[in-house]
Amino acid sequence: MKRTFHQSRKLLIGFLLLFIPLMVISFYKIDYSFTAPGFNDEINYFIVIEDGYDSNSTFMTTSVIVMDRITITQYLLGKIESNVTVEEFPEIYKDLDLDDLNTMGYLMKDDSLATSLIVGVENAGFNITYETYLTIYMTLDFLTSDSLELGDKILEVNGSTDLETTIDELECGSTVEFKILRGTEEMIVHADKNIQDDGSCPMGIYLYDFTEILDSDIEYSFIDNNTGGPSGGLMQALYVYYELTESDFEFGLRVAGTGTIDPLGNVGPIGGVRQKIITASLNNIDVFFIPHLSDDADDNYIEALEVYNTLDTDMELVGVSSFLEALEYLQALEGGELNDW
Repeated sequence: MKRTFHQSRKLLIGFLLLFIPLMVISFYKIDYSFTAPGFNDEINYFIVIEDGYDSNSTFMTTSVIVMDRITITQYLLGKIESNVTVEEFPEIYKDLDLDDLNTMGYLMKDDSLATSLIVGVENAGFNITYETYLTIYMTLDFLTSDSLELGDKILEVNGSTDLETTIDELECGSTVEFKILRGTEEMIVHADKNIQDDGSCPMGIYLYDFTEILDSDIEYSFIDNNTGGPSGGLMQALYVYYELTESDFEFGLRVAGTGTIDPLGNVGPIGGVRQKIITASLNNIDVFFIPHLSDDADDNYIEALEVYNTLDTDMELVGVSSFLEALEYLQALEGGELNDW
């Protein structure tokens, strides 16, 4: 009996010595994230233009899969898998609620939908009116509690409507008065600008433009999907334009890409370049647009080209800095000035 007990105890100890480390690496989360290849979304599934022209070609946005605060197992697998990028959290992540990143992503998505609609509609020759507000996209832990919130639209700062200049000139240690629009309600809130342990003196907010459509010649609707962020702007604008114009773009091409866009049609940089190129090549994309804003090593197009050259693909990689550059490329295809498809 005693021998049986000792044998069972040894087995139990051995099991625990194996089980506990496995539990730790499987469930304990660390301050790293990984980015993996994702998927292409057909834009007609989430932007509907009433009475639009039908095209044989398909316009798509390209997304990646991002996971924050991954487990040790996920970290190890990510380091092994060449198509996955594993990165330590930026320092700023220590001062925010990670759930706010999702909210920020959807705010950026909403702004992206509005700006892409503006660019597509205006370039197609129709009228559209809109307003742009400087908006709270992120709040950090040291922001005065019960003051500013994600999505608040800034109307005045210390009584001034010259918002960016006034914010830049705010003194450290001061209490700042914000006139905001929260939903449909105007209100006054206050926040302190205090010095931090590292000697910096930020307010604790991230501000960026948020655009709202007021009126349009075009009837449209947006359908919710699970993709956040602003990087679909360029492709969405191209889709809207081609829905509103009768063209000869009838090659049946699969056109995808990535890049933010502002109401003037300027393309901006994005993240997850490596995984987006891989995603597109795995999904048989014919033409892929990507921001090309400089010849620096960290430019999206330069980085994408390095990945592209390692792939076995017939996809055309096209760097652009504006909506019009992308449109001119597609119009050259229509006119037969580029490759025959």
